[in-house]
Amino acid sequence: MFKTIYKKLLLSSLITTAACEKEPTSDLSANKIRSKNSNEERAQSKLETIKLYIGATELTAEIADENHERKAGMMHRNIMNENEAMLFVFPYPHQTGFWMKNTTIALSIAYIDKSSRILEIHNLSPGNTNTVDSRSDKIMYALEVNKGWFAKNGIKPGNVIGTDKGSLAKSVQAR
Repeated sequence: MFKTIYKKLLLSSLITTAACEKEPTSDLSANKIRSKNSNEERAQSKLETIKLYIGATELTAEIADENHERKAGMMHRNIMNENEAMLFVFPYPHQTGFWMKNTTIALSIAYIDKSSRILEIHNLSPGNTNTVDSRSDKIMYALEVNKGWFAKNGIKPGNVIGTDKGSLAKSVQAR
């Protein structure tokens, strides 16, 4: 009898351990998976915003400074107004890359260094899953706007982005 109980406990323990490594198959677990997947197919809620100044232009940018916010970015959104943007804030300077998976809006992206200077500008096509890598390994921020916004406003590499508090670093830290 003791061996039978021991075997059942061992088997139960193995099943529980295996459940952590594989997709659960119960109806309740399947509903949780569907719920999680449907959340991944929705746009993230609007994020906290900041006013940005580049030359004579002003943008209102959502700040994506948490990993899950950066990963979701503009996915599943249908519109970005003319002077709106999304500012991606990284924890340290590095080489980065962006793609347009699940993104339906044509965008342009500026890769920016820690001194708030635009180093590179690239155009991104909706749905393109090829990564557009930065050439620089000093990227601290990325700024997404509607495709062509930088050209329309005369913004080029070398322009510096400002805020009411000064540099991007000061404004992001002060939040």
